[in-house]
Amino acid sequence: MDAVQACYRGLVLLATAVGDGEEAVTPAAQLAAIEERCGMLLAEVSIEVACPSHDLWLLFSTEEKCTVVLQSLMKLKCCRRWIKFERWVREIRGSPGALEYKSKLSFEGLPDQAWSRRSVKGLLKDLGGELIVIIPPKNRRELEVMAWLRDPSKVGHVVDMEIPEPKLALCMDLPPQSLEELVACESTCEYGPSSLRKKKTIVYPVICHMKEVTDRGPLLAEDLPDEWLPNEGEDLTRKHEFTTVLGKVDGIIYDY
Repeated sequence: MDAVQACYRGLVLLATAVGDGEEAVTPAAQLAAIEERCGMLLAEVSIEVACPSHDLWLLFSTEEKCTVVLQSLMKLKCCRRWIKFERWVREIRGSPGALEYKSKLSFEGLPDQAWSRRSVKGLLKDLGGELIVIIPPKNRRELEVMAWLRDPSKVGHVVDMEIPEPKLALCMDLPPQSLEELVACESTCEYGPSSLRKKKTIVYPVICHMKEVTDRGPLLAEDLPDEWLPNEGEDLTRKHEFTTVLGKVDGIIYDY
C-alpha cells in the first residue's frame, strides 16, 4: 500500500458525477470536457471507470496538470452533470480501523455452549471490537466484558450468533445405533458436509448492552467559551456510563 501511495501521490483524481442524470458520464466524454475546459492534451491524462461505477479514475502525467483539473471542482459540466473532483489517497472511502474506545458491554441471551473466550472474541470481532477481559458472571443470563471497540454507536442491538452443531449432527439426524455406524459417520464427516444446504447450525439472538465507554478523542463541539476549553496538555479522557435494562433493546422489551 505504501508503494501504491508513493506511485500515485499527487497524480490521481477521482471524478464523481453529481446528481441522478439520465445520461451516464463516460471516460471519453469526461476526457473531452477536461480537454475543452482545462486545455489538457490527450497524452497528459488517462481515464478509467472506477468503483462505484459512476466514478472515474484520472491519472495525470504531472502533479501540476492534476492540480489544474482539481481547481475545476464543480465548475466543469459533462453530460449535463456537474463533476466533483477529489485527490486520491489510500484512505478514500474508508474509515479508521483503530480500536480507540475502551468499553464495558454485556451479552444477554448468549447460548450455554458459547460461554467461552473463543466464542466471545468471535462475537466482538463481528461488532468491530477486540476482547480485553471477561468479567466473572453473576448469573447465567448476562455476560459482561471489557473490550476495545472501533465504533460503540454500532453496539446495542440484537445480533445473531450462529453455533455449529456437533460433527455427528452434520451428517445424520439420528444418533448412531452401533459402533460400526459411528466409525462410518466420523470418517465421512471428517471434512464437513458436502453441501452448504446440509450444514446444520443453530442461530441464537443475542442482545448487546453498552454500559460504559471511555473516550480519549478530541472535543468535537465548536465555538465553546474559553472557560470551557481544556488547558494545553490536559487529559481529555471522558467516561460515559449508560443505564441498561435486561430484556430491553432501545427501550423496547425484546421477546426471545
